[in-house]
Amino acid sequence: MSSSHSADHLGEAREYWWNDDYLALIAQRLNTKSYQQIADIGCGRGSMTFRLAPYFAEEATITGIDFEKSHIKAARQKARHRRAPQNRHFSFKEGDAHDLPLEDGQMDLTFCQTLLIHVPDPVQVIQEMKRVTRPDGWLVAFEPNNLVSHFMFDRYPDIEYNVEDMLEMMEVRLRCEQGKRILGEGFSSLGDVIPDLFKQAGLSDIQVWMSDKALPLIPPYDSREERVRAAQLVDWLENEEGGLGYKENLRYFKAGGGKKHVFERYWQRVLAYKIKLLALLKEQKYLSSGGQIMYIVAGRV
Repeated sequence: MSSSHSADHLGEAREYWWNDDYLALIAQRLNTKSYQQIADIGCGRGSMTFRLAPYFAEEATITGIDFEKSHIKAARQKARHRRAPQNRHFSFKEGDAHDLPLEDGQMDLTFCQTLLIHVPDPVQVIQEMKRVTRPDGWLVAFEPNNLVSHFMFDRYPDIEYNVEDMLEMMEVRLRCEQGKRILGEGFSSLGDVIPDLFKQAGLSDIQVWMSDKALPLIPPYDSREERVRAAQLVDWLENEEGGLGYKENLRYFKAGGGKKHVFERYWQRVLAYKIKLLALLKEQKYLSSGGQIMYIVAGRV
């Protein structure tokens, strides 16, 4: 996973990915109040580490592991400047998810969020997460299908689409997904197959849920959540970040067997749409239901 792409998605907008009452429901289902040792693999700057902390036992230790030194530094700074809920303790370490710096059977629960979609070998990462989790402990993966969002509609007039253009977009997105996987940079819609990977890893009592959270933008963006989300989109559009860059997409498309002239034709439509979208966002007129597919998959060791 490239650090630049990872950093694109670690800002304040990430804090609005989940509804607290839904996380409380997941915690209740997994009976997390008794857990003392928890690991967040691919923790980034600690967003989910801190978010889930209140649902674990008092005096629990939550250990975050990430490959990026800058993310670990930011997470440690955040831990120092925030009050730990009910005496929970935080520890952040640099480490590779494929070879975790943790002891066998150390954790009551080991989880990751949007990690497996970025790693070259998710099977190995899941095996490592299993290794560090005690017998009868839980592995939990919060992972999306990112492909489906490309085929969602924002406004009613959008349903009068050009079929050929939609089919070409579908080809481009599928080839980009394929190319990313071939290049060893992950698969952005891996969430669909996490239950299969958990089964292959020998986990039992596999549970599958979906987030109840949409990420809408409804003018005039009255909430801070909407304003933060809109600002993030503007930043991505202006700086070709967040997966919206020409070079990155062309590289994936070609690796997936695509022809450059097909991509160039598609990208001309993308450029026109980006100009329109940027103007609407700055005027707080862009509307989107913010549909997404985010799985929560749990399995017992």
